[in-house]
Amino acid sequence: MAAAIPAKVRRPPRAPIPLRKGSGGSHIIPDTETELEMPRPDKVTRAAAKARIADMKKIRDLAHEDAEKAKAAADEVMWQAIAAELDKGEALQLDAAEATEFSRDHVAKRTKQYRTKQN
Repeated sequence: MAAAIPAKVRRPPRAPIPLRKGSGGSHIIPDTETELEMPRPDKVTRAAAKARIADMKKIRDLAHEDAEKAKAAADEVMWQAIAAELDKGEALQLDAAEATEFSRDHVAKRTKQYRTKQN
């Protein structure tokens, strides 16, 4: 017969894992013998850095806004061109949907405002 497995198996205690500096532990004390403590910046220096960071954020936001405007303009040009193709009668909504990988319903909705003749 097989030996019975005890209901509660005791594990040996684990050895503590030593933490390295920079591993995210807030309780780590810097080794002052090998590393010097970083000096704290004064209020004026911090305010100047904060202003530079805010300026960088504004530049980024403007770049994102310009990119969104360019994307919207490109979308409008594409949908106008697709509507023109559909109006010429040389393509079907199904063809436009397959070429753009959008649904027929999406193609119909996006080209509706640019169509000259309605089907």
